[in-house]
Amino acid sequence: MDLQGIGSVAAAAIALIGVSSTMVMGRWQLRAGLSAADATARAGLAQADASYSAALDAVRAQGQIEHVQWRRGIQREAYASFLQAVLSHHDYALNLEPSAEEEETRLRIAGLKPLAADMSHKGWVVRLEGPEEVASAARVLQTSAEVLAITMQNHARRRSAMEQVAARTNTHRQDANRAWELITIAQGAWHTIGTPEDSTIEVLPELRQLFARMGLTAALIPTLCGPADDGPDLNLPSFDEASNAFLLAARAALHPR
Repeated sequence: MDLQGIGSVAAAAIALIGVSSTMVMGRWQLRAGLSAADATARAGLAQADASYSAALDAVRAQGQIEHVQWRRGIQREAYASFLQAVLSHHDYALNLEPSAEEEETRLRIAGLKPLAADMSHKGWVVRLEGPEEVASAARVLQTSAEVLAITMQNHARRRSAMEQVAARTNTHRQDANRAWELITIAQGAWHTIGTPEDSTIEVLPELRQLFARMGLTAALIPTLCGPADDGPDLNLPSFDEASNAFLLAARAALHPR
């Protein structure tokens, strides 16, 4: 082979080596590019996932805050409605005025029933909403209001009965005066009824006769002669104390520290 042929072969071999090197380097560059692209994609996905998680956490946190605010709004409305119902019941009972007419007194006392029902219904809502500290304070306050109402009803009945006897003074003066004497005696001996020492049996028959002559029902006799305060004997705080306790419990539930 002549020099020219050898040179041609050598040139071809060098060219082939160059092409191979170029291909190898291209593959390396392609692999490097693909790796970089994969790393970039992974980083982008991680960043997107982190952003999504952060946004989701923010939405959840905001939703939780709004839910808590909604619950407190529901509780606040329940507490306020119950307290208003209690105060309406309390004010009506406190201002319960008797009448010289027995039926009128009964009608005035009957006016407490819808107020008591409303107070009871709203009290159950408070117990449902909770928490237990507020529910417990609500029960005490409601019971305190009910006891006060019973006491005021008894006072109204008693004053009404007294006014009915007093109204007969002009027309049945002698009978009315004698009735007051027997009522005083019966009041002092009322606790002995049903015992061997019962001394009311000496005055009650005559008192019934006097009431019949004056046109009064004998049902007024226990009201006039019985204990002045015969409501439930419960160891309860006063209405004002129970009200303050409920307010403190409600504030603590609505504005926790």
